[in-house]
Amino acid sequence: MTRESTHCFAADLGGTKLAAAMADARGQIVAELTEPTDPRGGAHVAEQIAASAGKLARTVGIEATQLRHVMVGVPGAIDPLTRRVSLTPNITGLQDFDVLDYLRSRFGPGVEIENDVNLAMLGEQALGCARQCRNAAFLALGTGAGLGLLIDGKLFHGARGSAGEIADLPIGRDPTSQAAATSGTFELEVGSLAIVDRYRRQGGATGVTVRDIFRLLEEGDEVAAAVLDTTARWVALAVATLQSLLDLELIVFGGSIGVRAELYERVRRALPALFSRPITIAPSELGDRAGLIGAVCAAAQALRQNREPAESALQLP
Repeated sequence: MTRESTHCFAADLGGTKLAAAMADARGQIVAELTEPTDPRGGAHVAEQIAASAGKLARTVGIEATQLRHVMVGVPGAIDPLTRRVSLTPNITGLQDFDVLDYLRSRFGPGVEIENDVNLAMLGEQALGCARQCRNAAFLALGTGAGLGLLIDGKLFHGARGSAGEIADLPIGRDPTSQAAATSGTFELEVGSLAIVDRYRRQGGATGVTVRDIFRLLEEGDEVAAAVLDTTARWVALAVATLQSLLDLELIVFGGSIGVRAELYERVRRALPALFSRPITIAPSELGDRAGLIGAVCAAAQALRQNREPAESALQLP
């Protein structure tokens, strides 16, 4: 029988990149890598995750087959009964392939998958700005929009695993439109494509990216300022909605757009006019590493407690 390792493996799968790490039982990262996500998607991405575990295992002198605790963050909703992934528009074929079953066939039953934004919430709770929080949210704004919810110290998944799919929040344009049905109403107002389109429609130059718009803002571009003002108002409405329903201690802003001070500060200034009670928001301390660190924390806790990540990932010490 293969000896069980004292290391665990964690990965954060995104539409454009895969970040992976090997850690010890204390959650100390001992090796990590980042590489582009396999554009072929589906089974190829699952194999890429397994291959990255093999690469990192060799760097610490073990075999990947010795791993018994693995946590992988995926950009989609996970059905609590079937553990199949859905709502994954950025990775082709992922929802048609049983990623969990494949990884368990490679590493054994101590493998779990979790929504990437949920893991970012765990990362911020463990080592970021949400330390000691028991009721908080991680709002990820970038290409799309996502939300991780921590309620009474545990991740909240909802009846079908899709709690936090905030892209569908009916804030913004007509939620019954065909575009909203495809991308989600809220995402159509605050995602990167929406920001670029708003800039163009308000008279800005064509062919710019969101990064260009933030640069133009620094140069005094009035259209860029107006576009971010509008985007911030939609985000602030979503934040006020969350707070009215959940009474959170903290809402963490993350993602390539959400973490930008230019947007975050606009949202903070807009909130008092929208909500009568104070709302505490803060930019992510862990940045684009929040999801990976959350995955590491969950896998390391499972390793320490020698039990399934499905249970232990929901609460960190």
